[in-house]
Amino acid sequence: MTFDMNALLATYDLDGANQALLQKRAKMILGLLPEVLDHFYDRVGREPEMAAFFKTEAMMERAKGEQLQHWSRLFSGDFGEDYIQSARNIGRVHTRIGLPFSFFNAGYAHANAHIQALILKRHSGGLMRRATETHALLGVLSRAMALDIQLIFDAHAEAMQEEHTRGVRYITEAIEALAAQDLSHEMPSAQTGDFPSEFNGVRESLNAAFGALRQVIQGIRSTAQQLDTGAAEVSHASQDLSQRTESQAATLEETTAAVEEITVSMRASAEATQQTRNAVDTTRRRAEEGSAVVRNAVEKMNEIADSSVQISKIISIIDDISFQTNLLALNAGVEAARAGESGRGFAVVASEVRNLAQRTADSAAEIKGLIDISNDHVESGVELVGNAGRMLESIVRHIKEASELTEQVASAAEQQSTAFGEINIGMSQLDTVTQQNAAMVEQSTAALVEMRNDASALNALVEVFRLRAGEQGGGGQEIALRAAS
Repeated sequence: MTFDMNALLATYDLDGANQALLQKRAKMILGLLPEVLDHFYDRVGREPEMAAFFKTEAMMERAKGEQLQHWSRLFSGDFGEDYIQSARNIGRVHTRIGLPFSFFNAGYAHANAHIQALILKRHSGGLMRRATETHALLGVLSRAMALDIQLIFDAHAEAMQEEHTRGVRYITEAIEALAAQDLSHEMPSAQTGDFPSEFNGVRESLNAAFGALRQVIQGIRSTAQQLDTGAAEVSHASQDLSQRTESQAATLEETTAAVEEITVSMRASAEATQQTRNAVDTTRRRAEEGSAVVRNAVEKMNEIADSSVQISKIISIIDDISFQTNLLALNAGVEAARAGESGRGFAVVASEVRNLAQRTADSAAEIKGLIDISNDHVESGVELVGNAGRMLESIVRHIKEASELTEQVASAAEQQSTAFGEINIGMSQLDTVTQQNAAMVEQSTAALVEMRNDASALNALVEVFRLRAGEQGGGGQEIALRAAS
């Protein structure tokens, strides 16, 4: 702060005679200062807000001594460099400790009033040779206090401006570091540097922001590295899965084709089995019809045998009749011989009748022989037809069993054909799903490759940020190299 002290003294009318008056009365005024300061700091001790600036009694006593030295210079009329420097120091100390200027100004007002009251009290008991001198002294004291307040306030304002400039400079440096992507920057505290405590909240917020950004960038780096590593592993596994899926799809396609052929074969087998079942059913019906025909033939043969027996009986009767007729003819011939000539004609008739009876007997015998042979043949035929009937019945029974087995085979073949048809549909659907899975795996592999590229790009973006020692990682370069390869 640069100013013309002489001009300032002239402004406050503290030069010339007034300065001489102040110097003349200095001894009297300085004798009042201890009482004024005791009263001043007693008031400070009673005000909690003001007392908070003095942590101990010793600090308050030290402040009182320094204030006494400063006022001794002021009220001695010594406005030299020591006084000016003292005023500047007080203003800067107030700035450093954050003392509100209203507290300081009020304290000076009370001190000024107290000094003037003491002066008036001291001179109120007697006649002063020059009353005007006393009033002039009071005015000089008020102006001197005003001058002191201005110098201290100017120093305070200057210190505030310097702190503000210093704070803005620190904040600007922090913002420039952030713009330069340097996250290792940290603003010093008032205890470790000359950072103004007035901006301590901004400092803490910016340092916290830098710390949070460091954590975020470090987290992004770590996450990008883990993401790249995980994506690489998943990509490798996805490629293996893609190859296995393609191999599985090819095998499944071959299996589907084989199942399709088996299905066609089973369908043809089922149709052939159905035709066989129809043929067996037809054969069974024909065998049953043949068995019925044989049974009818056996019945007819038995009827023929019965008729032959009846004919044999009739032939036996005819043979008996022929035998009786032959006996009668023989008796008639004997009687005709006895009759002589008169019985000759009758003898001829009897002879013819006997011959006829003999031929009838011979014919009956031949017929009986033929009938016996026919009976033998009929019995043989009946036995053969019976055997044929039993054989046909056995054939029919076996054909029924074969028909039942063929029915079961046809039903099983039909079920197998249906099952293989369903299996074929399932295999086709499975083949479609496998092909879709293969396509999806290829898409996933492409997406993983893109994700690895994105992770590398992300790491490249955060790699430009400079972190603190120990937080700087080289994972981004590794990711970039892997992505490039």
